[in-house]
Amino acid sequence: MVYDLIIIGGGPAAMSAGIYAARKKLKTLLLAKSLGGQPTEAWEIENYLGMEKISGPDLAQKFIAHLKKFSADIEIKEGEGAEKIEKTGYGAFEVNAGKNKYLAKTIIVATGSTPRKLNIPGEDKFLGRGVVFCATCDAPLFAKKRVAVIGAGNSGMDAALQLTKYAEKIYLINKYPDLTKGDIAYAEQVKSSSLIEILNNSLPKEIKGDRFVSGLIIENSQTKETRELSVEGVFVEIGSLPSLQFLAGLVEYNQKGEIVINPKNNMASQPGIFAAGDATDIPHKQIIIAAGEGAKAALSTYYYLTKN
Repeated sequence: MVYDLIIIGGGPAAMSAGIYAARKKLKTLLLAKSLGGQPTEAWEIENYLGMEKISGPDLAQKFIAHLKKFSADIEIKEGEGAEKIEKTGYGAFEVNAGKNKYLAKTIIVATGSTPRKLNIPGEDKFLGRGVVFCATCDAPLFAKKRVAVIGAGNSGMDAALQLTKYAEKIYLINKYPDLTKGDIAYAEQVKSSSLIEILNNSLPKEIKGDRFVSGLIIENSQTKETRELSVEGVFVEIGSLPSLQFLAGLVEYNQKGEIVINPKNNMASQPGIFAAGDATDIPHKQIIIAAGEGAKAALSTYYYLTKN
C-alpha cells in the first residue's frame, strides 16, 4: 500500500495535520511513539484560544479525542516512530519504523523536540535521582524540599510556579541580568512569589550528591564567584532540540538543527516533505502556533498532491 501522506509525530502539530488530512480524505498514516506531545508536560496553559485556563494534560487529551473522531479516515499507529526515511526510485518515500516499513507520496515531519542538557558534571550521574527534565511529571516528588530550576524562559518560570505547590524553596537560576526571555505575565508571577528566589547572572557548574542530589554549584557570570546551593532537586528547563536523525540528510537544516521550511507552504528543501511545529525553523514555539502550522502543512500537502 502507498499512502498519500505519512505524518510523523504525536504532538499538537502532528494531530492538527492529521485532522486536516482526514478532512481532505487523504489516505493518511500517523506514526507516533505517543500521542500528546509537550502539552502533557505543561502545568497550566492560559494562552490557548478558547481555553482561559487548562492543564497541559487536559488540553492534550482534548486534542487526542478530537483526532480519534477521524479514526475512520486516518490510520494511527501508536508506539511507532520513524527510524529512517529514504526516497525510492519511483518518487515515493519509504519510512522505516523498525519492524515495519511504509510507503507514502508525501511526508509531514512534526516530531517536536527533546530537552536540551546542561552538560555539566553530575547531570548524567543523578538523572532520575534528583535531576529532572519534566516538572509536571515529577514536581510532586519534591514536596517540602529545596530545589533549583535552571533556565528562566517560559518553561523555566512555568516549572518554578508549578513547584510552588510542593517545594519548600525554589531557586530560579537565570543566566541573564533579569527575567526578559519569557512572557511578562509569567515574570510578574515569579517575582511576586515568596517561595522563589531569582538568581540572575548565574550559571550552573556542577551537580553534587552521594546517591541523590544534595547540592548545586553556581557561578556569578559578572563576579566569577561560586556558591553552593543546598538542594535536593535540579529541574533543567533550558529549551529543547529537534530529533531528526531519521531524515538522513534529505532536507536542509539551520544552525539549531531545525528543518528549514518555506513559511508559505511548510515544504522543506526536499519536494514532497513538509514539516510543522517545533521541529522547524519557525521562531515562536507555542502550542497554538504548532497546531496552526500542522493545519497549514496538511493543506499544503493536499494541494501539492492535486498538482502532482
